[in-house]
Amino acid sequence: MSVIWILLLLILTAASPVIFVFFWLRLRKPPVTSLRFFAALSAGIVSLAVAAFMQSLIPSWDRGGAFQEFFNVFIRIAFLEELGRLIILIPFFYLIKRRNPIDAKTCASLGLVSGLGFAMLENALYGIADVSIAFLRAFTASPIHAACGIRVGMAVFYSNKQPEKALFSFIFAVFIHGAYNMTITSPALPSFFAVLIAITAIFSSIHFLKD
Repeated sequence: MSVIWILLLLILTAASPVIFVFFWLRLRKPPVTSLRFFAALSAGIVSLAVAAFMQSLIPSWDRGGAFQEFFNVFIRIAFLEELGRLIILIPFFYLIKRRNPIDAKTCASLGLVSGLGFAMLENALYGIADVSIAFLRAFTASPIHAACGIRVGMAVFYSNKQPEKALFSFIFAVFIHGAYNMTITSPALPSFFAVLIAITAIFSSIHFLKD
């Protein structure tokens, strides 16, 4: 297979969850507009850059032991990536609310899209090294980031009137993200657990998208 076809396959694989969710959200009532969809997708991509910058400021813990694994997985990766998502979604939602008020369902939907934007770019970057990884991540990392995006979107929604719910929603996003990372970095855990966590995470978050 030529390099061009591999690249096209990689792009299609990384973008497939985004394409599916785009049509799904457009068919819902009220639909997410194309402008908001692609704006949220771009916000997710920018949040990856923000998270990567913060991670570059904090070197990975290399002293060994259980604390090293916890720090790298839950703090340096999960917490900073969700914090990067939060940092971008706060001004993003603020700009939207200046034009029209947005409800919980809209925040959850746009949070979902931002999570997929993050995952799409991250999956493509991983897939450059190994195309097979892109296929696996499309069915695990994409649902995880989508679920976390929903939770962080709800954290922003709750932040003004219900700060306890906002904090819980954000912490829950960090927890499921860290748990997923733990399953894919620990050789002692089978890959089945990564799929199980991804499925559980997205189905436990999907109710925020309902009326």
